[in-house]
Formats: sequence, C-alpha cells, structure tokens
Amino acid sequence: MKRKYYFVILFLTLTIFFTINTSNVNAKMYKILDSKGNIILVTDNPVLLNKAQEEGYTITPMLEEESIEATQGQILNGQENKQETSSGGEKYDFRKTNWGMSKEQVKETEKGKIVSENEDEVIFRVPDFDDNFECGYSFLENKLYNSTYLFIGEHTNLNDYIDDYERIKEALTKKYGKPIKDTISWKNDLYKNYKQYWGLAIVSGDLDYFTLWETSTTTILLALFGNNYDISLGIRYESKELRQWVVKIREKEKKEKEIKTLEGL
Repeated sequence: MKRKYYFVILFLTLTIFFTINTSNVNAKMYKILDSKGNIILVTDNPVLLNKAQEEGYTITPMLEEESIEATQGQILNGQENKQETSSGGEKYDFRKTNWGMSKEQVKETEKGKIVSENEDEVIFRVPDFDDNFECGYSFLENKLYNSTYLFIGEHTNLNDYIDDYERIKEALTKKYGKPIKDTISWKNDLYKNYKQYWGLAIVSGDLDYFTLWETSTTTILLALFGNNYDISLGIRYESKELRQWVVKIREKEKKEKEIKTLEGL
C-alpha cells in the first residue's frame, strides 16, 4: 500500500505542476515541425529553444480551420509510424522505450520484476538503475505517455534525502544540461534558518524541491516533497507530444463524471 500511495501522491503532485504549465486551450496555438515538416508538438508558446532551431525545427501558427484534436491525431500517427520503422540504433525517449508504445511493447523491453500492474500502469524493479528505485510506466488508451523513477529506500537522517536529490540533480544536469527551472519552495519558513532540520521540513510538507529539464521530446522533472509525514523522491519523464492529448482526454473524463453525478442527484 505504501508503494502505491507514493506513486499516487507523486502523480497527483506532478500533474498539478504540469497543469499549471500546460497551455490554455483557448490561447493562440502553434505547431512545431521537425526538419522534415512533421508535426511534433502543439503548444501556446511561440518560442523555440536554441537547440531546436539548430536541429532544423520550425514553428508556425495553427490555422483557424485546424483543430487541436486533428493535429494531435497527426502527431500520434507519426509516432506510430516511427515505431514501426525504428531500428536498433534509434534514440529512445525513456530507457528502451518511445512515447506512444503499448503496454505489451514496453513490457518486452524490461527485464526487471513486475511489482504492480493495472490497466493504466506497470511498475518494475529495475536493479540496473538503482536497487533503491522502482520504475513506473503510465498509459492512456494503451499509449505510453509518462514514466517515473521512484525512490523506495528509507533514511533515518531525513537530510539524506536532500543529499540523494542533489546527487541525482548533478547526474541529470550532466546528461541534459542546465535545467530550465530549479526551485526550492517554502510553504512555512519555521525551519528555513536551520538547515539541519530541512529534511523534517520536507516530510512536514513545508518544503519542496523541483528541478526541470527539457529535450526535444521529453520533459524531465526531479521532485522531492512530503505529505502527511511521508517523503517522496522521484524523477518523472513526460512526453511533450502527448501532453495536450492527455489533458484533453482527462478533462473530457472529468466532465463526463460530473454529468453522471448530476444525473444521479
């Protein structure tokens, strides 16, 4: 139960974080195209990263007659075609997987032991990464859209979690470069001037750590936070291509649930 609880809390917290940074469906939308003219992302941000420009990516406004749903469909079809034509030397989005893969395809790539599985998620022990971590894959309509490494070890000294966070952040920075966001957020500054108690502040829910990186296909969020005196340390990888698609489906599901609730009154 504790493992699943951690995954639920981490998922909810990171969903809130990404929702805050997710584009407004009523805003002016833009299409990002790769060097071959394929649509890879729909966004409300008309700015391209320098690295993306160097790789030949371009950005263009969506026409009034173009719907987000249809454009996202083009992205998904392109993702499926990429998987069908992929070779052994293809660059993966996460471990040995690409966004949009089915659960069965993902399971074929992992040699670790499955510790939990349901329709929307499968969790592995992945000793090749770290014995103190488990790896979760999340699916919507049988398409992989995000993955998470979750720390399952325990420390007596709560500040050791901060040391773990800093060690992982250093490793991710070496791999992905300077983060685009690096935040230490205090909700209650009772322990702010007493660094030896910062671990206690985290489990109390008073202190959160977040660091964010981006690649051309993926957002990577390293997070350390607490809830009800439990502590969560994890790395979440999310598909940039599928983000809006997931948000729209979740919004539709929420509205349908609200309608059913009202109908039952």
